[in-house]
Amino acid sequence: MKKEGKKQALQFKGRKQSVQGVSALTLAFLEIAGILAMTVVSSRTAGNGGSILGIVGLLLFAAAVTGFVLAIRSLKEQDIYFVVPVLATLLNGLMMILLLSLYIVGI
Repeated sequence: MKKEGKKQALQFKGRKQSVQGVSALTLAFLEIAGILAMTVVSSRTAGNGGSILGIVGLLLFAAAVTGFVLAIRSLKEQDIYFVVPVLATLLNGLMMILLLSLYIVGI
């Protein structure tokens, strides 16, 4: 008879990562990288980045909205792990607020 030294891990069968949730989280990380890149470019040009940075900002806002919608849709799926969709919802929501506030202020 074999003696077990470790406890068996609790495993949920049938659960998987949501494809929409992973896509939304990927978009959120790309948005964060885009904001950081725009910040570096804007600081190197002393705030004279031109309309290119504005267009990139609007594209990042569209990506944030798309990621937020994907994350919300993934939360409605059955038998998935919820860590990724919740994290994606939070990050995309924060990015939407940040980008919208930057657009309104006009920085």
